[in-house]
Amino acid sequence: MKHLEQLTTLFDNFHEAVYIVDEKRKILYFNPEASKISGFSKGETQGFFCYDNILNHVDSYGKNLCLHGCPLVDAIKENKVKDHMVYLHHKLGHRVKVHVRAIPYVEDGKVVGAIEVFTDETQKNLMQDEISVKNKLLLVDRLTGLFNKAFLLDEVSEVIYKQKTKTYGVLFLDIDNFKDINDKFGHLFGDDVLIAVSKTIKSNIGPNDLPIRFGGEELVVFIDNATQESLIETAEFLRVMISQSRPREQKYSFDLSVSIGATLMRKKEKHMDAIHRADLAMYSAKHEGKNKVVFVI
Repeated sequence: MKHLEQLTTLFDNFHEAVYIVDEKRKILYFNPEASKISGFSKGETQGFFCYDNILNHVDSYGKNLCLHGCPLVDAIKENKVKDHMVYLHHKLGHRVKVHVRAIPYVEDGKVVGAIEVFTDETQKNLMQDEISVKNKLLLVDRLTGLFNKAFLLDEVSEVIYKQKTKTYGVLFLDIDNFKDINDKFGHLFGDDVLIAVSKTIKSNIGPNDLPIRFGGEELVVFIDNATQESLIETAEFLRVMISQSRPREQKYSFDLSVSIGATLMRKKEKHMDAIHRADLAMYSAKHEGKNKVVFVI
C-alpha cells in the first residue's frame, strides 16, 4: 500500500480499533485501540494473516468467520463496505462482542486490501460497577471478578427489589468435566478455564444482570426482565459462546462446555428457592448428556 505510513499516523490516535490488511489478508497495521480491546499487541499481529485465527471471530451461533464468512474477504471481493456483529477471542480467553466494519481500500482503481474498524459492544454492567466501588473486597470473587456468595446471600434480595422489574430469570451453570480438567492439566490451568468462562459471561450479558460465582465451577446469573423465550435464548447463546472460549496460551486439547439450568422467579419467591430449582434443572441437563440447557417452570 502506497499510503500505509500516512494511514498509520492517522489511525494511531483513533478512539476506535483499526487494523489494515492487504488483498491476501496479511495484517499490515494494528492500532493501539485494537490492542486494548483484543489483548494482542501489534507485534503479535502485524505480519500475520487474519485467517491465522488471531482474533478468531465467531458469530452468535459459534460459526468461525475467519474461515467462512469473513467480512474482510467480502469487502475485498465485492468492493463494498460490510458491517457485522461478531465475537472476537480475547488473548485472555474470553469472548468479546464487537461491531465490525470492513472497508475496501482502493489504489489506482484497484482494491489492494481492506481496513477493519471495530468497537467494543460489551454492555457496561452498571449494577456491578456501583456495588463493587462500595465494597469490592467483600462482594466480588477475587479469581473470576464475578459477585461472590456473600453478595448472593446478603445483597441480591435488595437489588432485585430495587429494580422493580417484571420477572428475573435465573441461570445455574456448571462447567462440564471440570474435575477432569483439574486432574489432567492442574488446578492453575483449571483456574484459567474458570476465568475465561466467567469473563465470557460478563462480556455477553446485560447491564443490570447479576453474574455470581456460586461455588467451585458453579455459576449463577440473574437475568433482568426475562421471559421464558428470552431466558432460553440467552442461556443457549452463553452455552455457545462458552464452548468457543478457552485460555489462549494453552497447549492442551479438550472440549469446553457447560450444562445450564434455567427458570423464572415466581411472584414473591425467595431467590434461593429459584436457584434451587435452576440447580435441579442443571442436573437434568447433566443427565441428558451435558452441554445442554434445561428450562423448568
